[in-house]
Amino acid sequence: MERRAAFVLLGMLYLAVGTLVTVQAVKYTGPTVVHEGQPWNIQCDDLKDNDLIRWTRNGQTLEPELSSGQLVVYSKPGTGTSQLSATQATENHEGDYKCTGGSEFYHLSIYFDIKIRVLTPKDIPLVLECANRSASDKVQWLKEKIPLNTALAGKEDIVKIDNETGSLEIVKEKDEAYGNYTCKVANATIEYRVVPRPIAHLADSTSVVEGEKLQLECGSKQSTPGVKIYWTFKDQNYTRSSGRVKVTKSSDKGIYGSFLIVEDIDMEDRGEITCRMSYNWSDSVPEHSSEAKTFLRVKDKLAALWPFLGICAEVVVLCGIILVYEKKRNKAELEESDTDQSPDTKPTPNKESDVRQRK
Repeated sequence: MERRAAFVLLGMLYLAVGTLVTVQAVKYTGPTVVHEGQPWNIQCDDLKDNDLIRWTRNGQTLEPELSSGQLVVYSKPGTGTSQLSATQATENHEGDYKCTGGSEFYHLSIYFDIKIRVLTPKDIPLVLECANRSASDKVQWLKEKIPLNTALAGKEDIVKIDNETGSLEIVKEKDEAYGNYTCKVANATIEYRVVPRPIAHLADSTSVVEGEKLQLECGSKQSTPGVKIYWTFKDQNYTRSSGRVKVTKSSDKGIYGSFLIVEDIDMEDRGEITCRMSYNWSDSVPEHSSEAKTFLRVKDKLAALWPFLGICAEVVVLCGIILVYEKKRNKAELEESDTDQSPDTKPTPNKESDVRQRK
């Protein structure tokens, strides 16, 4: 008996070893943060000969950018490596990159040298300083690369320039005040982007059927270029994809993190989800950021079936009632027909006997 058990154990071990497959994940190397306008490259290592190399960003193909030359892929056969590179980093380059269809990815962040200033009624006057300026230097201010007087023709009362310091002051909170400002002095250039407070928006509640995919967009009521978004789902913060939780970019607004996608929703996911917007998370002014919340309700995947089953049950009960009623009615009619009497018939006289009596 012990020998037989030993053979069974050895057989199980053999099967386990025979079916064991070692999966070697690809590795990524490269910069995690790149300044706007600077070159960058991401290298994918430990590729196998039969691996299909197909670079994607946030799950989307890069074919348009590859065909136009904005991005370049270099893969040398037999080396197990593939490189994706760009000569100039742009805002669109931020995201999660993959060289194959595996679960591993590489996140690239783009840093903008432009200084962002949030304009709210409490920030008036908003001062934009032109640093590294001496008393003899001439200062030139531009808005959207156009001289300030031309860009704000007829709206000059929105801003004023301090002749002593060369600083630009925004004194009114108007839509015309938002935009990109440039200060040119000597050989130095400083750029600012004046933006409104971001207003995050989510529906009050969201319903998803168990087992299906959740997709939420952290919307905003106005254009918010350069805004940063992070999500809170099941008491965990997400600024990038992790596991079944995907954080992706909005294709039309160009804001990374606008979409939260969660695969295979289950009942335990029920609860509050929060999205937060800010241009700079180190900014402690409450009016410079905002958040929105939605309550996730998870429906039973059979919930839609219950009304149909209820209707079917009602039909069955109704048919049963009708059947019983018809059966009783037919039985009553049969009994009534049995009790009905036919018309009285008199006995026919026996003529032959009468004749005999007369004789």
